[in-house]
Amino acid sequence: MISISSINTKGEQGDKVKLSEKSFGVIASSDLTATAVQVYLSNQRKSHAKTKTRSEVQKTTAKMYKQKGTGRARHGAYSAPIFVGGGIAHGPDGTQNYKKKMTKKSIKMALVSALSEKASGNNIFVLAEETKLKGKTKEVSIIMEKLLSGREKLLVVSGNKEDLVRRAFQNVSSVTVSTPNQLNTYNIIRNGKLLFTSAALKETTELLEK
Repeated sequence: MISISSINTKGEQGDKVKLSEKSFGVIASSDLTATAVQVYLSNQRKSHAKTKTRSEVQKTTAKMYKQKGTGRARHGAYSAPIFVGGGIAHGPDGTQNYKKKMTKKSIKMALVSALSEKASGNNIFVLAEETKLKGKTKEVSIIMEKLLSGREKLLVVSGNKEDLVRRAFQNVSSVTVSTPNQLNTYNIIRNGKLLFTSAALKETTELLEK
């Protein structure tokens, strides 16, 4: 049986909360997790790199010297790729496609693997069920002090309708806020600890065990 600690706004740990073995108790696969992270990062990449071809650079189109009689190689415009300042041959054109795909099953398995790794390291917590937040950052400051040390980061997962929870955490630089349907392997791995609300924990478990 896997269980995690609940925590309130005073930083006090309360009753243990049981986790589903199917979603938080599998043997973690580092290969699957790494693949999911690579796919996620690749899909965030934009095609910014672009070079100019010889037809796009601003160079004179006049022939640099006559074709015959000089003993030198034949050349045309200064915009040829072999000259400094000329166009680039076969360079990036701004339409590169970095998109990668994973099957839905693999994405779900990677999520379960990442969550299981966090659970096994006692790095998942749940906000005490009776906690009522008003959306103020100062309400969660003690939780942050208790959970985080040094430059550690926190991923807060709130229910889809828990706007006040998101508002309370979203202005903290060391916190990433997510909902269960936005949860991804990359954010789980890059944050040292995870904090679920009771509603988010239930929603996440239901999504993973569909």
